Amino acid sequence: MNNIISGETTKQAGKFAAVGVINTAVDFIVLNILIYFGFTLAFVVLGQEFLVANVISVAVAMVNSFILNKQWTFKAETANIYLEIVKFIVVTVIGMFVVHQIIFNVLYYNLPAISSAVISIVNILRLNSIFSNEFVRLNFAKSIAIVASLIWNFVGYKFIVFKSRANS
Repeated sequence: MNNIISGETTKQAGKFAAVGVINTAVDFIVLNILIYFGFTLAFVVLGQEFLVANVISVAVAMVNSFILNKQWTFKAETANIYLEIVKFIVVTVIGMFVVHQIIFNVLYYNLPAISSAVISIVNILRLNSIFSNEFVRLNFAKSIAIVASLIWNFVGYKFIVFKSRANS
Protein backbone atom coordinates (compact mmCIF):
# COMPACT_ATOMS: atom_id res chain seq x y z
CA MET A 1 0.00 0.00 0.00
CA ASN A 2 2.72 2.43 -1.03
CA ASN A 3 0.53 5.04 -2.61
CA ILE A 4 -3.13 5.08 -1.57
CA ILE A 5 -4.06 7.65 -4.22
CA SER A 6 -2.59 5.95 -7.27
CA GLY A 7 -3.76 6.06 -10.85
CA GLU A 8 -5.52 2.76 -10.26
CA THR A 9 -7.34 4.16 -7.22
CA THR A 10 -8.43 7.21 -9.20
CA LYS A 11 -9.81 4.97 -11.97
CA GLN A 12 -11.57 2.84 -9.39
CA ALA A 13 -13.09 5.93 -7.75
CA GLY A 14 -14.49 7.01 -11.12
CA LYS A 15 -15.94 3.56 -11.75
CA PHE A 16 -17.31 3.49 -8.18
CA ALA A 17 -19.10 6.80 -8.84
CA ALA A 18 -20.54 5.43 -12.11
CA VAL A 19 -21.75 2.31 -10.29
CA GLY A 20 -23.39 4.57 -7.71
CA VAL A 21 -25.29 6.42 -10.43
CA ILE A 22 -26.34 3.12 -12.02
CA ASN A 23 -27.44 1.73 -8.64
CA THR A 24 -29.51 4.82 -7.95
CA ALA A 25 -31.23 4.42 -11.32
CA VAL A 26 -31.83 0.70 -10.67
CA ASP A 27 -33.31 1.51 -7.24
CA PHE A 28 -35.70 4.14 -8.64
CA ILE A 29 -36.69 2.05 -11.67
CA VAL A 30 -37.44 -1.11 -9.65
CA LEU A 31 -39.34 0.89 -7.01
CA ASN A 32 -41.49 2.62 -9.60
CA ILE A 33 -42.14 -0.56 -11.59
CA LEU A 34 -43.32 -2.30 -8.41
CA ILE A 35 -45.55 0.64 -7.53
CA TYR A 36 -46.88 0.95 -11.10
CA PHE A 37 -47.95 -2.68 -11.13
CA GLY A 38 -49.73 -2.30 -7.79
CA PHE A 39 -47.26 -4.26 -5.69
CA THR A 40 -47.85 -1.87 -2.81
CA LEU A 41 -51.57 -2.57 -2.61
CA ALA A 42 -50.98 -6.22 -1.71
CA PHE A 43 -48.12 -5.63 0.72
CA VAL A 44 -48.80 -2.94 3.31
CA VAL A 45 -46.41 -3.40 6.24
CA LEU A 46 -46.63 -1.39 9.45
CA GLY A 47 -49.03 0.98 7.71
CA GLN A 48 -46.41 1.87 5.12
CA GLU A 49 -47.54 0.97 1.62
CA PHE A 50 -44.12 1.50 0.01
CA LEU A 51 -41.96 -0.25 2.61
CA VAL A 52 -41.76 -3.69 0.98
CA ALA A 53 -41.35 -2.23 -2.52
CA ASN A 54 -38.57 0.06 -1.25
CA VAL A 55 -36.80 -2.80 0.55
CA ILE A 56 -36.94 -4.87 -2.66
CA SER A 57 -35.66 -2.00 -4.83
CA VAL A 58 -32.79 -1.28 -2.42
CA ALA A 59 -31.92 -5.00 -2.29
CA VAL A 60 -31.85 -5.22 -6.10
CA ALA A 61 -29.60 -2.13 -6.21
CA MET A 62 -27.29 -3.67 -3.58
CA VAL A 63 -26.97 -6.90 -5.56
CA ASN A 64 -26.22 -4.81 -8.64
CA SER A 65 -23.65 -2.83 -6.64
CA PHE A 66 -21.93 -5.98 -5.45
CA ILE A 67 -21.71 -7.45 -8.95
CA LEU A 68 -20.56 -4.27 -10.70
CA ASN A 69 -18.06 -3.32 -8.02
CA LYS A 70 -16.66 -6.85 -7.85
CA GLN A 71 -16.44 -7.42 -11.60
CA TRP A 72 -15.79 -3.94 -12.98
CA THR A 73 -14.63 -1.44 -10.34
CA PHE A 74 -12.22 -3.61 -8.35
CA LYS A 75 -11.94 -6.67 -10.65
CA ALA A 76 -11.82 -8.87 -7.57
CA GLU A 77 -11.14 -12.58 -7.63
CA THR A 78 -11.83 -14.43 -4.41
CA ALA A 79 -11.65 -17.95 -3.12
CA ASN A 80 -14.67 -17.41 -0.84
CA ILE A 81 -17.49 -15.39 -2.38
CA TYR A 82 -19.71 -15.94 0.67
CA LEU A 83 -17.18 -14.20 2.91
CA GLU A 84 -16.95 -11.41 0.35
CA ILE A 85 -20.75 -11.01 0.39
CA VAL A 86 -20.80 -10.85 4.20
CA LYS A 87 -18.01 -8.24 4.20
CA PHE A 88 -19.88 -6.25 1.52
CA ILE A 89 -23.08 -6.24 3.57
CA VAL A 90 -21.24 -5.27 6.77
CA VAL A 91 -19.32 -2.40 5.13
CA THR A 92 -22.48 -1.16 3.36
CA VAL A 93 -24.64 -1.34 6.49
CA ILE A 94 -22.01 0.49 8.56
CA GLY A 95 -21.84 3.15 5.85
CA MET A 96 -25.63 3.55 5.71
CA PHE A 97 -26.56 3.27 9.35
CA VAL A 98 -23.49 4.34 11.30
CA VAL A 99 -21.31 6.72 9.29
CA HIS A 100 -24.25 8.33 7.47
CA GLN A 101 -26.36 8.75 10.61
CA ILE A 102 -23.54 10.04 12.80
CA ILE A 103 -22.46 12.68 10.27
CA PHE A 104 -26.06 13.70 9.54
CA ASN A 105 -26.99 13.99 13.21
CA VAL A 106 -23.83 15.87 14.17
CA LEU A 107 -24.26 18.40 11.37
CA TYR A 108 -28.03 18.74 11.65
CA TYR A 109 -28.46 18.79 15.41
CA ASN A 110 -25.10 19.51 17.06
CA LEU A 111 -23.24 21.96 14.82
CA PRO A 112 -25.72 24.70 13.94
CA ALA A 113 -22.85 27.15 13.26
CA ILE A 114 -21.83 25.18 10.17
CA SER A 115 -25.39 25.08 8.88
CA SER A 116 -25.73 28.80 9.66
CA ALA A 117 -22.68 29.53 7.51
CA VAL A 118 -24.21 27.60 4.60
CA ILE A 119 -27.55 29.38 5.13
CA SER A 120 -25.68 32.72 5.05
CA ILE A 121 -24.17 31.81 1.69
CA VAL A 122 -27.64 30.92 0.37
CA ASN A 123 -28.91 34.29 1.64
CA ILE A 124 -25.98 36.19 0.07
CA LEU A 125 -26.73 34.48 -3.24
CA ARG A 126 -30.36 35.57 -2.76
CA LEU A 127 -31.58 31.99 -3.05
CA ASN A 128 -33.45 32.19 0.25
CA SER A 129 -36.68 32.97 -1.61
CA ILE A 130 -36.35 29.55 -3.27
CA PHE A 131 -34.86 27.51 -0.42
CA SER A 132 -36.00 27.80 3.19
CA ASN A 133 -33.40 27.75 5.97
CA GLU A 134 -34.71 24.36 7.10
CA PHE A 135 -34.41 22.96 3.57
CA VAL A 136 -30.81 24.19 3.31
CA ARG A 137 -29.87 22.86 6.75
CA LEU A 138 -31.45 19.46 6.11
CA ASN A 139 -29.99 19.00 2.64
CA PHE A 140 -26.54 20.27 3.59
CA ALA A 141 -26.34 17.75 6.46
CA LYS A 142 -27.68 14.99 4.20
CA SER A 143 -25.20 15.82 1.40
CA ILE A 144 -22.17 15.75 3.70
CA ALA A 145 -23.42 12.49 5.26
CA ILE A 146 -23.75 10.94 1.79
CA VAL A 147 -20.22 12.00 0.87
CA ALA A 148 -18.85 10.58 4.15
CA SER A 149 -20.64 7.25 3.67
CA LEU A 150 -19.49 7.05 0.04
CA ILE A 151 -15.88 7.56 1.13
CA TRP A 152 -16.36 4.90 3.81
CA ASN A 153 -17.86 2.47 1.28
CA PHE A 154 -15.13 3.06 -1.31
CA VAL A 155 -12.33 2.54 1.22
CA GLY A 156 -14.14 -0.47 2.75
CA TYR A 157 -14.79 -2.09 -0.61
CA LYS A 158 -11.25 -1.45 -1.86
CA PHE A 159 -9.32 -2.56 1.23
CA ILE A 160 -11.70 -5.00 2.96
CA VAL A 161 -14.33 -6.46 0.64
CA PHE A 162 -12.62 -6.62 -2.75
CA LYS A 163 -9.06 -6.51 -1.45
CA SER A 164 -6.61 -7.58 -4.13
CA ARG A 165 -3.15 -8.98 -3.59
CA ALA A 166 -1.75 -5.67 -4.87
CA ASN A 167 -3.49 -3.82 -2.01
CA SER A 168 -2.24 -6.22 0.67
